[in-house]
Amino acid sequence: MAKTNRWIWLLAMLLLLVGTLAGGAWYADKKNSLTDAVVVYPEREPLTQVDLIDGEGEPFTEQNFSDHWSLVFVGYTYCPDICPTTLSDLSRVYPELAKLSDKVQVIFVSADPARDTPERLKVYTEYFNPNFIAVTAEHEQLMPVVQQLGLIYGIFDKEEENYLVDHSASIALVNPKGELHAAFRPDFDEKTEMPLVNGPELVKNFSSILARWRG
Repeated sequence: MAKTNRWIWLLAMLLLLVGTLAGGAWYADKKNSLTDAVVVYPEREPLTQVDLIDGEGEPFTEQNFSDHWSLVFVGYTYCPDICPTTLSDLSRVYPELAKLSDKVQVIFVSADPARDTPERLKVYTEYFNPNFIAVTAEHEQLMPVVQQLGLIYGIFDKEEENYLVDHSASIALVNPKGELHAAFRPDFDEKTEMPLVNGPELVKNFSSILARWRG
């Protein structure tokens, strides 16, 4: 599972590279203390046609990104490893992120709407942190949003009762203008190749991004 997600993440980054190079620019800003663990996009477009449902059963649209710094992770509640690990890591550093900006929000996007009802998503994310937001939608609405975030997912062997969902391990950052601003890349455990959030590095890079923000 972990090895598969490493390839999913590499494919996601390759797709981002091709798309942004076609637009003329792509870079990892190493100056002014940003590290290789973050990709900052110089060409930014606002998210559009966001038609999701949150854990309360309420609509979640592009307006919900406005005036917030949103860290967005794609996964599913039946995920055996990466999702609970990532959400735990994000919960651990959330107080530090909130100190840097009172506009920060963490959004968990379920790529498994068939099993992840709003009620289940609400209980799941609240287990990690009551401030986290959970959203999902049918794939027709969900896939375009995930693609705009520079992330990917895929469901295989869906006829199996306990099917798995492959998904990106990186975390997208949407700025207060509702634009995809950056992507935080995961570390990988040397033994298991499990994607991990480097909390101190994420906080450091987020702080550096805030210092550059001229919104």
